[in-house]
Amino acid sequence: MPAELSTLLIFAVGLSYACLFGYIAQWLKLSPILGYLLAGYLIGPHFPGYVADPYMSEQLANIGITLLLFAVGLHFHWKDLIKVKNIALPGGLFLSFLSIILGFVLSYFLGETIQASLIIGVAICVSSTVVIVRMLTDQNLLFTMEGHIVVGWTIVEDLISIFALLLLPAISQVSSVSLTSITISVLFLFLKLIALGVIVYFGEFLIHVILKNIARTRSHELFTLAILSLVFLIAAGSSYMFGVSIALGAFIAGTVVGKSDVSHQAAANALPMKDAFAVIFFLSVGMLFNPMAIGENLPLFFGILSLILLIRPLIAYLMLRIVKYPTASALTIALVIGQIGEYSFILVEEGARLNILPEHSYDILIACALISIAVNPLLFQLFRPTLPKTAHKIKPEAILNSEFSELTDSNSHLKPKAIIVGYGPMGQTASHYLEKKGYKVVIIDQNVDTVSTLKQFHIEALFGDATQPQLMELANLEDAQIVVITVNDVHVTKSIIQTIQHLNPYVQIFARSRFKSDLEQFEFVDVPVVCDEEISSEKMIDLLQNYTQAKQT
Repeated sequence: MPAELSTLLIFAVGLSYACLFGYIAQWLKLSPILGYLLAGYLIGPHFPGYVADPYMSEQLANIGITLLLFAVGLHFHWKDLIKVKNIALPGGLFLSFLSIILGFVLSYFLGETIQASLIIGVAICVSSTVVIVRMLTDQNLLFTMEGHIVVGWTIVEDLISIFALLLLPAISQVSSVSLTSITISVLFLFLKLIALGVIVYFGEFLIHVILKNIARTRSHELFTLAILSLVFLIAAGSSYMFGVSIALGAFIAGTVVGKSDVSHQAAANALPMKDAFAVIFFLSVGMLFNPMAIGENLPLFFGILSLILLIRPLIAYLMLRIVKYPTASALTIALVIGQIGEYSFILVEEGARLNILPEHSYDILIACALISIAVNPLLFQLFRPTLPKTAHKIKPEAILNSEFSELTDSNSHLKPKAIIVGYGPMGQTASHYLEKKGYKVVIIDQNVDTVSTLKQFHIEALFGDATQPQLMELANLEDAQIVVITVNDVHVTKSIIQTIQHLNPYVQIFARSRFKSDLEQFEFVDVPVVCDEEISSEKMIDLLQNYTQAKQT
């Protein structure tokens, strides 16, 4: 095969297989990750037929890991963990600690090295956020007490996986396994991390200034390029200068960008690329899977699988029953966490790359992840008890996006929601009117200075392009009752309307047009439009007033 075609064939064959088997998995009500891993196995060296270039696959997978961890960091805030500390910290830490100990003891007893046993222990303590959110959403449990607890635990587990990634390079450099050598390596690593933290702390201001100035150009190409260059520069620089993994460097980059006023547009620009390259990461994991290793290491295979599917859920169930949670709630939560997924794959991949996790352990962990992802939803459907309709409902304080969790204790969810696209004179008028009518208003604007000013007054505002579905999803369009579009460009307005109607066909849309001659452009979208430049604000208020009065009656 010509070398110049290897990358193209990975995209052509690998992504085609991933799409096919991901669709089949989705149709079977399973996680599409299962389909991606199977597709990777089919193009790997352990299955006859086309074999993808492993070196090129690994390089593309590194891009996937970088973008995946950047997305995690982008939506991570310490305040999220603090708000659920009474739920997440005791339960999540205790469950994770016991899981790590049991995985370590089992692996070491069966002949694995201390380093490999530690990786195995950490890998089985991290449930798949993707699978959990999918299951909770499908069962309408995301905004219940059960969903709240699981969300808190996943935050703690994700932090543990990040901490493990941080320690792996130090562990791999320990030649003589002794407490002294490990302690020295860890202390040296922490010194480097302190230096990294100082640089990041003082570099945040510079990064935010750069992104704001580029955002003012309103060029999507420049903004996307700036985001990608910062991500890879920080990830590669952190790895080269401080010895941390590229994945951890990408996570740091995400936390830095996530604090800026352009974070939502950064997420919208990065998510499509992250999704594509994350699929290639799962393909690369599946390519290295060798099913023959299972037959040669059955005790380790069944031991790890038992820990994931039985022991961890049992520990979670007993913990919740001890603190007097209802049986139905405890069993529901226990069943949800009985799997491992994407962050476990990252740990395993990194351990294999550093040559501290042997091939057979890698294969067994991948096999256990595949089986747990496939079996867990079925077990959940089979054994989950029927919860009382009102007994365990809580206020929906958690809002989860595609890759991480964001929690809020606000009571604003009690209000109907409206989204204003464009905060010019008409947008301000519509916003003030809807606020007086009791709506929770979210502003989307492409002027980053306007967004910064609104945030200073504690007004919820997103910087970005409303034609992008990812940004509208981040604005939680599915919860909105009204969207008011006040931008000047008729073609942009039409694109926004199409995006909105595709994501939420039931939301009421109001739009403006600068000229009457543009009205014919809206004939086929069934959207009320005002077009008189001088009195359009008053007309928009009339439309909103008619709508809100009709809703009240």
